[in-house]
Amino acid sequence: MPRDGRHSAPPRSPRSVTAVRNREMSKQSRAGRSGIRRPLAALGIVCLLVAGCNAADREPMAADPPPPTPTPGSSGALAYAVDGDIFVAEWDGSNAVRIADGRPPSDCHDIGEYWGEGPIWSPDGRYLAYRHTDCDSPHFWWDIVISDPEGNVVASFPSEGWLISWSPDSTRVATWVRWGETLAVYGLDGERQAVLTLPPGLMGAGDYDPVWSADGASLMVPNGVEIPLDGSTPRKLPWAADEHALQVVYSPDGSRVAYMTGGSFVVAAADGSNAQEVFGEFVWDPKWSRAGDRIAFTSGDGSELRVLDVATGTVTLLTRKDWPEFTFRVIDFSPEGDRILFSKTEDEGAGVSSLWSVNADGSDLRRLVAGTALGDWLSPSQTR
Repeated sequence: MPRDGRHSAPPRSPRSVTAVRNREMSKQSRAGRSGIRRPLAALGIVCLLVAGCNAADREPMAADPPPPTPTPGSSGALAYAVDGDIFVAEWDGSNAVRIADGRPPSDCHDIGEYWGEGPIWSPDGRYLAYRHTDCDSPHFWWDIVISDPEGNVVASFPSEGWLISWSPDSTRVATWVRWGETLAVYGLDGERQAVLTLPPGLMGAGDYDPVWSADGASLMVPNGVEIPLDGSTPRKLPWAADEHALQVVYSPDGSRVAYMTGGSFVVAAADGSNAQEVFGEFVWDPKWSRAGDRIAFTSGDGSELRVLDVATGTVTLLTRKDWPEFTFRVIDFSPEGDRILFSKTEDEGAGVSSLWSVNADGSDLRRLVAGTALGDWLSPSQTR
């Protein structure tokens, strides 16, 4: 999972992945805007793989026959990873239940046996997807685990990358098989349904996981490549003609795209037309609200949490801390778009992190979970 676009580097742990990703973003942002610095998430231990221990060489493994179709998790439920375990709790972190009991980082490759980065809940709220590694193996690698909200495992299968991308209909997940070369689509039974090859030279520099198009007909790598599931030729998306585009995110309905270019944050139609500057500084981790009317992001090297009202162009500062004492990272919106889930890391060197939420007007700031920056909200709109 190289950060620089090369395909020969071995996969890294999520902590190292974060550090290298931030380092790569710093280099790219400096090219477009002098003076920008991105704090390194210095949590990482670079984990080397012995040649031959590759996700593509391991076969998917289905668990025992799944239990009856689970009911969705509670509205607003929070799933998160801490100390090698996976928990499900109420949206505010209360009433936490451990659904995957793993070994802690000190006993498992310095990352812990289980973790979840990016989207964990399926859109319909019936399943979760998270990562697992074999603590006793001398080779660091990881699988994807699919379970219900009670922790009953439905399937597991190998992959590269760090985020796990759920299809809009919650029936499939997409992941890298070999980073930058091949993508795979898996069903909930752990069977590989498709393998998609990315032609050489089409993948740009940087490290990206695939995301689904709004109609579920293709996968997109956020640097501007669309890969149709029907086997037709991958293509560069129109906005990708801007070679300086970074931090690219699509609106939930796929009609608009937001990205950094030339030191400014812009919102455009999905075809790249009608691009409008909405913020004149570099931003990080932009996330759309589910209604597509707001975008939350961080600025100031991650020390400022802001929200954009897309219709009016108004940008509101929600909270700010002196860098490098604190850094923020946006995770998700509530379904109404009125509340934001984010992580806060204090003392990058020590990696002391926690999950927080705040109203979109900056009020009611509260800490939800201590000891982790990895979590995901299930929102009521996801279960409709």
